[in-house]
Amino acid sequence: MLKILQKLLEAGKISEEAAKEIDNDLGAELKKLRDEAAEWRVKYKELSQTYEEVASSKNSLEEQLKSLDERIAKAKEEGKKELVKELEAQKKEKEELSKKLAELEKTSKSLRVENALNKALSAYEVIDSEVVAEVIKQRVDVIEGEVKFKDGKSLEDGIKEFFENKPHLLKAKGGEGSGAGSNSTAGFKEDTLTAQLLKKLK
Repeated sequence: MLKILQKLLEAGKISEEAAKEIDNDLGAELKKLRDEAAEWRVKYKELSQTYEEVASSKNSLEEQLKSLDERIAKAKEEGKKELVKELEAQKKEKEELSKKLAELEKTSKSLRVENALNKALSAYEVIDSEVVAEVIKQRVDVIEGEVKFKDGKSLEDGIKEFFENKPHLLKAKGGEGSGAGSNSTAGFKEDTLTAQLLKKLK
């Protein structure tokens, strides 16, 4: 049982039966929050892997195209027309694949950035999170395998600075520390829980 419930119980503000009922309800809510956090972690890992795999494949393909160009040039010098024709056909196929990989890389990067932004912005009480996310999205990129601001700041530090300069984008009852912390359950404070519990009993 949560310490806050124990205090209310000892103070005689709630009955033991009510305390158990609230404890069960809160336990279910906290479990839901933990499950959602776990889903985000899995989703982020999958997006990271997808982006890295696509980027790696694209780089490998670019190396293959460079090698083909060299082989085509050599075959032309040697007058091997049939080989030139065959190599140019291979090059065309790989160029088409390269275009598709470039599109996939762009999509994977966009999804990865959106996921990282949603996770980071969940720590703030934003008036319109979609609009803010779209604005910040233009200022970040995947750098050295991480989503960072283009000026080199980490995502967390960049967003913090962004809201320091634009506090009007946050809800009045929130501010920077309203939901800070990477753990979804970390934001629960005793006074908040007390208010929620007493409200539930009325």
